[in-house]
Amino acid sequence: MRLIIASALLVIVLAIGAFMLFVAREEAPETLIQAELAGVKFSYARAYARDDATGAGGLSDHLAFIVSFPKFAPLAAKDRAAAPAVAITLTPKEEGLNPSERPAKLYARFLTPETLEGPGGLVLRHFEQGSPYDSEELLIAPPDGRTFFARCPKPDAAAPGEACISVFREGALDVELRYPPALLEHWDALSDGAHALLARMTARRKKR
Repeated sequence: MRLIIASALLVIVLAIGAFMLFVAREEAPETLIQAELAGVKFSYARAYARDDATGAGGLSDHLAFIVSFPKFAPLAAKDRAAAPAVAITLTPKEEGLNPSERPAKLYARFLTPETLEGPGGLVLRHFEQGSPYDSEELLIAPPDGRTFFARCPKPDAAAPGEACISVFREGALDVELRYPPALLEHWDALSDGAHALLARMTARRKKR
């Protein structure tokens, strides 16, 4: 009888221990993921990851994040359809043209002459019919789009959920942003938030 009681108590103790361990893991801060891309070291919460490779960390050929706007905080999967979200993809920089030069040296040859006022003080330009970008429009920050530009689907031809695309270079990396056209009104906060997020993820921890 004593053996049976002792065994039952042991089972109860083990069950309580397992439960407490589960609670502790649930309440503990999320473990930071360590990753490296093009020689740049990153540290970020797993909740930022948009794909399995980014969630695993280690050496990578790309990193993909999903964040809320305007806080640039991790966005839970259940909230991604309801809240404004920004998808960020990092890749090693391409050889050749810097993204900041694309408006003047790549897109300019395909643009029509007229300029229009766009959201948030951006300049709106249309692409010529028959050009590689004729289903899109170009928005640039004055005067030449070097600080910010976006290629967006034409409003009358956009498919549901289709996003604007902006690209900038950060050291050894090219950074692509995909976001709803409605966020163009806040393009400066969008650009500043992306740069600040990358700075936080790559900041070296101070030794205590």
